[in-house]
Formats: sequence, structure tokens, C-alpha cells
Amino acid sequence: MPLDRITEAIAHFVGLFQIASEQARMRDDYMEFVARRAQEAADHSDQPLQIKFDSPYDLDNPQPGIHYVPAPNSVEPFVAYSEPLYAAPEIPIDVQAQPIIYPGYVPPTLFHHATSSFKILDPQPPGSVVSIVSQANNLSDEDFVNVGGSKAIFDQIGSPQTALQELVDSANQAMPVQGGVMPGSSEGIGQFITASADSIHDFLAGLESGQDADGIQTSSTATDNGDGTSTETHVATVTPTEGAIYVNGAVVDEAPKFDDHLPAASPLVKDDPEETAPAPGNDTWETGSTATGQIVHGQGSIAVTASVEISTGLNALINSATLVNDTLEGHVFAVAGDHFSLNLIVQINAWSDSDSVGASMSGWNCPPSNTTAFNIASMEHTPINAGTQEPAGGGVSTFPKAWAVTEITGDFVSMNWLQQLNFVIDHDMVISSSSAGVTSMIGTGANQTINSMSIFDLGKYYDLILVGGNYYSANIINQKNIMLDDDIVGGVGGFHTSGPGSASTSDNLLWNEAKITNIGTPHNSEMPNGFHGALNDFAAGNKILSADVLNDAAFAGFAGLHVLYISGSIYDLQYIQQTNILGDADQVAAAMHGVNSTADANWSITTGSNVLVNQAHIIDVGPGGTVYYGGGQYSDELLVQTDIIKVDNGIDVKPTDQLVNEAVAFLSDDMLTPDQNHDTDSGFKSDPGVHPAHTDIMQSVVT
Repeated sequence: MPLDRITEAIAHFVGLFQIASEQARMRDDYMEFVARRAQEAADHSDQPLQIKFDSPYDLDNPQPGIHYVPAPNSVEPFVAYSEPLYAAPEIPIDVQAQPIIYPGYVPPTLFHHATSSFKILDPQPPGSVVSIVSQANNLSDEDFVNVGGSKAIFDQIGSPQTALQELVDSANQAMPVQGGVMPGSSEGIGQFITASADSIHDFLAGLESGQDADGIQTSSTATDNGDGTSTETHVATVTPTEGAIYVNGAVVDEAPKFDDHLPAASPLVKDDPEETAPAPGNDTWETGSTATGQIVHGQGSIAVTASVEISTGLNALINSATLVNDTLEGHVFAVAGDHFSLNLIVQINAWSDSDSVGASMSGWNCPPSNTTAFNIASMEHTPINAGTQEPAGGGVSTFPKAWAVTEITGDFVSMNWLQQLNFVIDHDMVISSSSAGVTSMIGTGANQTINSMSIFDLGKYYDLILVGGNYYSANIINQKNIMLDDDIVGGVGGFHTSGPGSASTSDNLLWNEAKITNIGTPHNSEMPNGFHGALNDFAAGNKILSADVLNDAAFAGFAGLHVLYISGSIYDLQYIQQTNILGDADQVAAAMHGVNSTADANWSITTGSNVLVNQAHIIDVGPGGTVYYGGGQYSDELLVQTDIIKVDNGIDVKPTDQLVNEAVAFLSDDMLTPDQNHDTDSGFKSDPGVHPAHTDIMQSVVT
């Protein structure tokens, strides 16, 4: 039924009201839901807060209002690093006036005319140089080896340590200059040099020697040590001739080569280049012919020859050093005080190589004891090209008319003190036996210790060096090789062999090689009056060189003088001390195998073939022209070469095999000789004393 307008309006209003009421209720529930969800999703207070930063401004180039102006560049005079092309003007010299400076002097010092507003760039003076180097290798390698299954005790025969100490003491007593204590001050360096010179004179005075045609003084003495041993000492001293080579107290035309005298068994021997294999497809070698043949398949077992190779020596001790001293180089030295110059080389080889081989090795190849020792030395002087300028067209020589001065207040020290030591103890004891089909190789030596050092001191050159004090200069090389190689090789318990055998107990090499090279051939002369006056003026603070100095013949052709003034003294010491000490008194006992002995085994025993090397070279650059001295003058060069040989080891009072038997004690007597009750078929004893294996192979793991 259709409603009238009023009823329809009321019904429509009521419906709209209901809808609005329902929407309100739904909105209330939704807001509560949103609030609860926002609370659950809220960040905790301990969580980092993400902050967004946005700056609408760009940092351009801020001008805080502080005006900075850098300091202006300092004005530096021009330095010419090459000789000007134009000639220097001739300017008369007024002796009473200040020195005239002209353009054209050797760089980097710049000279100008006296009226110039530029100043001279004073070069930095050279600094003192002191190098102290100590290199030492200490090794103790005393091994005890028992090969062959025997439980034996091997007591050492004799006292190798005491014998080695006696050799060291003998070598130290034969050293004319006792080193090892480094000077602790500049004055101490001068005292060391003068004391070394005094020690040389005392040493020469104590020798009873004769002189041969080459000026070499030789002395030989034999000393009975009172314990059954004796020591032979051979000393050769000489003032070396320029460029001469001295080997074991004799002049030779050519120095021996190291590689030619190395022991054949030494590990230092260089291997020959391997033979080159033919290229693929080429059946011929470079020097051979075509090889033909066929393959033969054999049957049966292969017999293996039993062999025993024992090596207890083959040690190598090496010291190598090179010193180049060019710290202070000058053409003319003017020394107000004394001038000391000393070149000294001392070389000592001391050894004991008295070996004992048992009679059970009488059929072996046993070379006699042979230790080769070399002392090789030389001294030479090489002149310096002074660089003087010859007058053009053969005219009159020109002399310098200007100078630049560098000053050192106090002493100038140039010292290189180098000590090298190799100390190796390798007293090994070996008990070995052989059995059929077994190859034994025993090596307990072959130690190598090496010291190597090179020092290069490079300084500055001066035309004139004025020294207000003394001038001490010394180059000293001390070299010592000391070796004890008293070996004992013997057999125990009826040891015998029918196969080839060899025992090399010697073949050692002791090598000392030294050389001193002086760059510059100065002429020593008493100081002229002009240099006396220059030293007095410089000491008073007046850096003046008179015409007598400038017109000295040593400065002919010089354009100008680069002068160094040292108010104190010069201490120049180059010292090398090299020492090798080796104790290699090995003792080897050969025995028959107690289980499966054989007499046809190949035996090779090497207990020597040691190499001890000292190599040193000093290159000293000194005065190139003249040395003027105002006080005393001492100059000496000396070479000392010494061999000290201990003749006997003092233990051969009994046969060697008997000594070895007394030193080796086996726990059971059957180890001395082969057991005759063993199974000849199997080669083993009937009861080897070995427990049978357990049936459970995991019995040692599973409990």
C-alpha cells in the first residue's frame, strides 16, 4: 500500500537513523582495534631511533673572515751544478786581505766576487761513523748412534774438549795483536793503534828467525807438551811488497784457487753440469752414437750387497767480510801533530789431525792423514786521479786563488769493528754392524755455519784537510782457523771383512785469505812553514790560506780549494777479526751383526773432509797526494802467517782395536761375535724372543 508523503518521510528518517547508529557503533570498535594494534607495534625504548635529517643548505666555501697569507719564499742563491763554460777572470791576490771568490769553482759550493751581495753556501761537514758488528754461530752436535740391534755403551776415548782448548790457547798466544776488546772512546782508538804497533815490535823481537831473498823472516819451533804430544809452530813475517801475493810464507805468481783444493767429499764441491738428454726423436747423444740392444727378462731373486756408509765429518765453517772505507777522502792532509799509519794482516791455522785406524781395517783403502792449510795475503796501493787541470797549450800551471772552508769542532772518527765467530763441536760416537741384504747410511756431520758481512762507508772529498791534532789510521785483519780432528776407527768382537772397504779420516782444508787495498799513494813529508801558519790561523778563527799554501806544488792546476778543518784528531780504524773453531774428534766402532752377520759387506767411513774458511778484504780510501805532519811520523805494514800443528794425540799407547774394545761394552757377550747356533736356512735365530701377535687386533683400543 502506498504511503502518504508524511508517513513515507517519517519511515525514511527512521531508516537513516538506524543506519547512522550502526555506523557509529562500528567506528567505535574500529578505533579501539587500531589503537590496540598501534600499541603492540610501538618501538621499545632500547631500540635506536631513526632520525631523518635534511638540510636545504649546501656547504659551499666558507669564508670565516680570517685572512691567511703564507710566508714569502726565502731568497736562495743560484747553485751551478756544472762547470761554467767561460774562463775565470784573473784577479790579483792580496795576502793580507780576505780571500777572493770567483765564479767557476767546482760545485756544489758557489763562489762569487768579493763585491757580490750573495753568500757562500757552506756544505754540511761529514759526520763520524762507527759500526760495531758481531756475528757468532755456536753449535753443539755431539751424536751417539748405535746401528745393528746391539745395546752397547761407548765411553769416550781421551779428552777431546781439553785437546781443543789447548789448540785455542796456542793460537791465541801466537797472535801478535790481541783483539776482542773494542775501544770505548776516540782516545781509546788511538791507544789501540799505538799499542798494536808496539805489540808488533815486541812480537818480532821475540822471534828467532832468518831472512830469505824475498825479505821473509821464518821461524820454526817444536815444543814437547809433556803428555806424549808435541807441537810444531811455523811463523813467517814480512813487510809486503807492493802487489806481491804471499802463500804460507812464500811469494807466488798466482794465488791458489779455492775450488781446486776442496775435499772431494765436501758438500761445497760444485757438481758438474748434468749431461743433456737427446731431443725427442733423436736416438743419439751429443757426443755419443746410436744405442741398440734388447730387453732380457731374468728369473730368480736379486742379490743385494750389504753396505755400510758412515759419515761423521764434512763440516763447513765460513766467514766472509768486506769493508769499504771512503768516509773522508782528501788530496792533501796537513796534520799539526803526529801521523800514525798501520796495515796489518795476521793469519793462523792451528790443527791436530792424528788419526788411529784399527788393524781389522788393514786391508781397506785408508789414505794417510793429510790436512791442507793455506794462508793467502796481499797488500796493494792504488793511486787516486787527483783531477788536476793541465795548463792549456803546455803553458805555466795555475794555482787556486779561492777556497771554501768546512769546519768540524772536535775529533773525527771513522771506525768499523767487525768480529765473526764459528764455534762447532761435533764429537760423534758411532757403533755399526752390517747384515746380508741391508744398506746402512749414517750421517752425523755435514754442519754448515756461515757469517757474511759487507760494509760500505761513502763520504766526501776535500782538496785540503787541516787537522789540529793527530792522525791515526789503521787497517787490521786477524784470521784464525782452529781444528781438532783426532779420529779413532776400530773394530770390536772379532770384526773382519772380506769385501771392499775405505776409511777417510783426514782430507781437511783450512783456508785464510786476506787483502788490504789502499786507494791513494800519499807522500809523507814534514810540514812547510806555510801550512804551519795556516793551522795557527785556523785555530785562532782566521780562515786564511797564504800564498805559500795556495802555490804548493800539490795544488798545481786546481781552480779552487775545498778545505776541511778539523780542530781535533782523526781516528780511522778498520778492524776485522775472523775465527773458526771446530772440534771433530769422531770415534767409530765397527762390529759384526749378532743375528745375520756377513763379512762381504762394503764399508765406507768418512770422519774428516772438513772445510774452514776465512775471507776478508779492506778497501781504504785515504790521502791521495801528500801528508804533511808537524810532529812524529810512524808508518808500518806487516804480514804474519803462522801454522800450529799438534803432531800426536797421545792416546796411541795401545792398539786401536783394543782401545775400542775397552770403550765399548755390550750387554751380552753374543753381540761381540756372530751366534753360531742360528738357523742357517732362514737366517734368523730359532728363538728370536718375539711374542706372537694377539688374535684381537683391536685389543689395545677396545677395553
